[in-house]
Amino acid sequence: MPVNPGNVERHERRPEWQALAVAVAGLAHLEGAPPLPCQDAADAASSPRPMLAVADGAGSSPASELGARAIVSAMLRLVDTLETQLAWLLDADAEPDPDTRREFVALLVRHAQGTLEDRATEQRRPVRDLRCTLLLAVAGRSRLLWLKVGDGEIVLERAVKTGDGEPGLVPELTALGERGKGEFANQTCFVDERLAFEQVQHGCEPVATLTGIAAMSDGAAEKTVSHDGERVSGQLSHWFDDLRRERLRQRDLVRCFYSDTFCRGTSGDDRGIALLARDLDRL
Repeated sequence: MPVNPGNVERHERRPEWQALAVAVAGLAHLEGAPPLPCQDAADAASSPRPMLAVADGAGSSPASELGARAIVSAMLRLVDTLETQLAWLLDADAEPDPDTRREFVALLVRHAQGTLEDRATEQRRPVRDLRCTLLLAVAGRSRLLWLKVGDGEIVLERAVKTGDGEPGLVPELTALGERGKGEFANQTCFVDERLAFEQVQHGCEPVATLTGIAAMSDGAAEKTVSHDGERVSGQLSHWFDDLRRERLRQRDLVRCFYSDTFCRGTSGDDRGIALLARDLDRL
């Protein structure tokens, strides 16, 4: 039996990242006739490495909630399975070759498409019935890999120096990717059998000053990211801070999403969000 010499008090070190995710039906879906299920899905994990995924089912697809849930689960499982490849891609000091990164992203996309095809076969439906958007981010010791299919937002929080000579750091929020949703207004692309790789946005970001990662469906982003992506609400930094202090729960996000302040002036769409917050002492 292990012995604690001198009865020294032991303190377990907090994990470097905290993870939280939630998806709720929007008021427009709840108040419909008949009411519609939540077509968003979201999940996040802090181990074996920080990762998150969000999918938003196409409103025109009758079983898109099944596709969204399947694809989020499958993508995080795949990331877990590909730990060896990700360690080389995200943990090494040397920047990976762009072609190598592109090939890895293409693998992820093919797995997403295959997941929907398999699920559609089980349901005896066309893939179009299950199509959805996809946001995915995975972090390593050196860099973050992200990809985006369709709308929604991926936002990074970084700690930057105050710039006024005073000690300390302040959060800086940035939305990744282009705002374009498709060839026409109000059109987006989805994971389905017709998705072309050129429609997939992806990239790598350094993690040295990274303190938070958020992925949001367009419904959750309505009050947090401006249409042009230039402005990001400080509410995200408050959520990151509460999460890293272990003071944020799913019910807090649910209450916020259904509050009058958040719902006023919005489309009432479903709201899905996944958050990762880093312990500031580990920077």
